[in-house]
Amino acid sequence: MKKFAIIFLLFTGVLLAQEFKVEKISGEVKVLRGSSEEWVNVALGETLIGTDLIVTDENGFIQLSKEGSRFILQRNSALGLNHIKNISINDLLLALAMEEIRNVPKNENRESSRNTAVYGTEEKSETSTLPTNDLGIKRLNGAKQLAESGYKESSIIAAKETYRKYPQTKSRINDRLYFTRLLIGLNLNQEAMDELADLQKQELTEDQKIQIDKLMDNLKLDSVSN
Repeated sequence: MKKFAIIFLLFTGVLLAQEFKVEKISGEVKVLRGSSEEWVNVALGETLIGTDLIVTDENGFIQLSKEGSRFILQRNSALGLNHIKNISINDLLLALAMEEIRNVPKNENRESSRNTAVYGTEEKSETSTLPTNDLGIKRLNGAKQLAESGYKESSIIAAKETYRKYPQTKSRINDRLYFTRLLIGLNLNQEAMDELADLQKQELTEDQKIQIDKLMDNLKLDSVSN
């Protein structure tokens, strides 16, 4: 746990140092800064930092630049800017382990306080003017765009974080299959198998069952051949 705490502090310092310039913007784009509970409009030319969360509406679009690289967040999406970064497989595995620790079941009293400490403040502030389900879906959209822009490892972390903060998004099976395939593409077969095993417990369509069974069979064959 001490190791996780130290790494968290180091990551926090990195996030604070990240700066993003707003190069292009269209439609309505809002930002939630740090511990603020108020969404405010983003303006062309302003600077955003790693602890900011941005969200676009039906017609929204924003292009950010950082140290010569660019990232575009399309409409109906949300993203914590801390996720716009390249990370190693080892960092991804560590982040996934931290998510598992956060998801460990606790007794009722401790769970109540945990929800307040881990989710309460952030979810309350994030959803002060947005329906929780809408924001959860938008964050999954943002996570997919991370993957499409080459930040596959970060996109998986963003998706896992969304499942934890917005449990209702775990029922979006096709989205979860998308990120499971990313795990397979990164050769994280055990992590993918764990996700598929959890998916089997959900309410599935016949097509989804077939997809999951096929992915599991392929992973098992890979395991035998290796």
